[in-house]
Amino acid sequence: MIKIQRRAFSFVEIIVALSVSIVFFGGLIYFASSTRVETSKAGNYLRALQIAQETIELIQSTPQSELTPATLQMFEGSLIHAATGNSVKIPMHASSVWQPATKNYPEQYNNAWFYRKIRFEPVSSGPGARFLRKVAVDVYWNEGKAPDKIDSIGAEPDRMRKLSLATLLFDESEPY
Repeated sequence: MIKIQRRAFSFVEIIVALSVSIVFFGGLIYFASSTRVETSKAGNYLRALQIAQETIELIQSTPQSELTPATLQMFEGSLIHAATGNSVKIPMHASSVWQPATKNYPEQYNNAWFYRKIRFEPVSSGPGARFLRKVAVDVYWNEGKAPDKIDSIGAEPDRMRKLSLATLLFDESEPY
């Protein structure tokens, strides 16, 4: 008769196997969560870039004669209503050829509390400087944390991140 030996795992072997499993799965969970956070940051950066580009296009579609600080002010400010927490309407000039298909920003924009400021100034030096105007759009946003103040009119916005995008506009109204 053959004697079959049954051998079980010892307590130490079970503890070692559990420790190795915890380290392995802990690393996987950390990798997955950090990837999610970085993807969210990249998404917010791309949204900020889209907001800046869209604002420049809206300014370019406004007639040169109507580009005043008061006109540009309608493009500035928070993309979230401080009272309601909903997105604001997409600003547009009434005589603009381009009109947005949707009237409000999508819900994905609400989580970063985007804020934009515009700088519009003449180019001071260089050939043909009198025909050029510099437009710079600064877009500010937060990563996963609500700002203390949604609207920061006249002051630097209370946000964590900033993106600036600038371009030159050719002023055709200037005599040659």
